[in-house]
Amino acid sequence: MKQYKTYNFIEITKKEFQQYQSEPISNTQAIEIQNNLFGVVDLLLKWSAEGSRKECA
Repeated sequence: MKQYKTYNFIEITKKEFQQYQSEPISNTQAIEIQNNLFGVVDLLLKWSAEGSRKECA
């Protein structure tokens, strides 16, 4: 059976974004950062899909 690596995305987020903040990033803040990033990506995908539909019309 294939083994999969397990990732702790909260810890990864904290590590990556800590450089922008002097205080330690909490788990709650890391989750909020992730939600904001995914929200932006979702919005960009929606805009891209809307643009594709307008070009086809």
